Amino acid sequence: MNDLEKAKLLIENKNNSLVDISRKYNIPVQTLRNLRHDPNKMKKASWERVHLLAQIYDEQLAEEK
Repeated sequence: MNDLEKAKLLIENKNNSLVDISRKYNIPVQTLRNLRHDPNKMKKASWERVHLLAQIYDEQLAEEK
């Protein structure tokens, strides 16, 4: 699974609080809301943001195990 797919899964998961992600990783809540509303915008997002969201996804996966 590539970073883009991981980032989309993280954003689309309604169990993830956008406010918590925003506070912890310093990503604007509105940006996260826009991405959740239209995940295809992820293709146009900066690779740094996509990579960070993919890292958050990996961290959450590791915590679950």
